[in-house]
Amino acid sequence: MERLCPACNTVLEYQVDHWHCSQCRTDYRLRGLCNTCGTELEHLAACGASNWFCPQCNELKSKSAVQTELVVIS
Repeated sequence: MERLCPACNTVLEYQVDHWHCSQCRTDYRLRGLCNTCGTELEHLAACGASNWFCPQCNELKSKSAVQTELVVIS
C-alpha cells in the first residue's frame, strides 16, 4: 500500500519499523485506533500475520475495522 506524506504528499518509503519522507526528511509511525472506543491499538506481528489488539475493549480488531494515521516520530 502506498502512503503519502501528510505534510507534502510525497510517497513515503518504508524503513524497517517506520515510514520516511525523503522530501521533508521526517519519520512517521503508523498508529491504529479502535473503531469502537478510539483507544490506540497495539500492533501484534508474528509469523507473517499482522493483528491489532484493543486493550480497552480487550479484543482483536480486524485490519478493515482499524482507523490508521501517521504520527511524526520525534
